[in-house]
Amino acid sequence: MPIEQSALKSYLQGQIELGDAEVYFDEPWALVPKATLKTPVKASVKASIKTDAEHQSLPLQSSGLFTSSLISDNESVAEVYGFQKARHLNDFNAALAEDPVYAKGAPLIFGTGSLRPKAMLLFASPSASDSSAGGIWHTEAGLMLERLFQSLNMEQNQLYYTYFYKRESLRPISSLIEIQLRKMISKEIALVQPELIVLFGENTLQHIFGRSKNFAQSVGTAMEFEGINTTVLVDPYKMLEDKNLKRLTWNNHIPASGFFVKR
Repeated sequence: MPIEQSALKSYLQGQIELGDAEVYFDEPWALVPKATLKTPVKASVKASIKTDAEHQSLPLQSSGLFTSSLISDNESVAEVYGFQKARHLNDFNAALAEDPVYAKGAPLIFGTGSLRPKAMLLFASPSASDSSAGGIWHTEAGLMLERLFQSLNMEQNQLYYTYFYKRESLRPISSLIEIQLRKMISKEIALVQPELIVLFGENTLQHIFGRSKNFAQSVGTAMEFEGINTTVLVDPYKMLEDKNLKRLTWNNHIPASGFFVKR
């Protein structure tokens, strides 16, 4: 994958200098000294990133704050769905299971984690690994994310993860179903009340902000969804496939938004 030559050269040189004993799963965040002072990272970085779909290298451009709200304030009472009436997460999940979108098919994988978390991690849909393991925390990608967020001063019990579509997606989601799913995730956000929303992958970004949103230009940038600070990072399974994406995520995309504090 083409990336900035200087970034790749720096990464390889760092691996040589550290030696095998100090490299932990090729994760650059695991190499950060725990005793360093907690200082906010800077929010202005340019990088190159491969899109999930096209595998192209495009420049990451700084941009202003994006805002989005998928539910209209003028929506009539007659169009309020059962899940929108839920006052608690358990009621919300029960309503989802009865909604026509999920009426038939495999069991759902609901959101998991703390209420009022430091961050809500939002994925497009469960992978086959997530489904078989009972959730992403039980997968190799989930364990990697746990270590990543620990290096950002967020323990697993301070996080909440969920899926835009809560069943493994075997085909593209139709635009009509996508509208309903947007309303569902907006309601879930209102119940969970996260401090930050982190989207993972191009599909998740476009489910939330629309198909015209360019992943390469948006990754790591500061956005806003439902009044909450939001950013998008590379899909964790892509990071497992290419360790250079881990370096870009840690050194470029995470600092770009200004939402994170490294240990």
